[in-house]
Formats: sequence, C-alpha cells, structure tokens
Amino acid sequence: MPWHARITRKEGDAEVAGTYLHAFIHNGDYYFSEIKVFADGKVDCWGLVDFETFKQKVRSGWVVTKLPEGARTSLSGIALFIANEVKSFVEPEEFIKEVAEEIERLNGRPTARDRCRAAYGAFQKEQTEANRGELKRAYESVPEHLRRYVLGDMDVKDFPIRMIIYGEDEIEKWSHRIASRELGLRPLPTIRVPGAKKSKKPWWKLWG
Repeated sequence: MPWHARITRKEGDAEVAGTYLHAFIHNGDYYFSEIKVFADGKVDCWGLVDFETFKQKVRSGWVVTKLPEGARTSLSGIALFIANEVKSFVEPEEFIKEVAEEIERLNGRPTARDRCRAAYGAFQKEQTEANRGELKRAYESVPEHLRRYVLGDMDVKDFPIRMIIYGEDEIEKWSHRIASRELGLRPLPTIRVPGAKKSKKPWWKLWG
C-alpha cells in the first residue's frame, strides 16, 4: 500500500479521496505513470474511467505492469531508454486486484489483507481444519505480489501463514534460512508456528 500517497479529486463541490500506484501506459512508447485511484471507484490512467473500464484498459494492454524486452520507455520526462533484461514482479490481473484493494481501503472497508490477518488470528485461537481452509482462502485473495508482509513482520514475513496452509517445508524458502545454509551455519534458524501443516517428507530429508 502506498502509505505516502494521499491525493484528492474535485467532483463538483466535493473532494474525493484517492491514492496512486505505479504502472506503465502503452501509448506507442511505454510511459512510467501514476495510476490514480479514488474512493468512488474511478481510476485515472491517462483519462478518468470507472473500475470496469479500468480493468479493460489493463487487459487490452493500455495499462501495463510487465515491460516487454526492447520496449522504448519514458521515465517521467527524465529519461528515455530501451528496456532489456526486464524482470517484472506484478501480474496484470494481480494489479487489478491491488487497485480494488485500494478502493476498499479508501472507503474504510476491510481489505483482503485485513481479512487475512483476521483469519490468521482465528486460526491461532482455534487450530481447526476449517480455520486453516479459511486462512488459505483469505491469503490467496491477497494480490500475489503483496503476499510478503501481510503480518507486518519484516523478519519472518508471511512464513507463519505459509507454513500453516502449505506445510512446514515452506521454511526452506525463508531468506534467513537460505543465507545460513549457504554460509554453512548450524543450527539453521527456525520459526516455531503452532498448527503448521506437517510435512509429508521423512524427517531426515527436512534437516538443513
């Protein structure tokens, strides 16, 4: 979520609260742009449109989150360059979900991340399979590129959630554990997660 981004738009005599995200506008070249999102569901992507039209703009390639190799790209009037060795982290459909999240947040309604944190709290109180399933549904409704800091913990990130819904093997993807393994440190750091789904692998294959 863009914590620093607070904007408004005049609508008659009223001001409509908003925020912005970043993407590219494909209008011949690719232009790095602010995608302005407002509480009334309108989105300014080089033209103010409703949310349904915005989705069409993404799916038609007008609003772009993934630059193709060799794309001629403009950076806010500062630079013009040819993109190569491109690494993109936001899928178009996930960007649509993020914009929808911002509209919910601007209206003071629970977002997917809010519901996920609530589901995580419910599982901690009562570790049932029903609550595990609800946590999985809630977590997977969060835009994929935002599934790192749902719990607000920069250290363990979302690995407690992932270990509960996908299995304790998820810890092997934790950056602290990977770095320690590469440095030959023992014992490897771990995260104690009550209710983590048990691994189907033999225990001796899990030891790092």
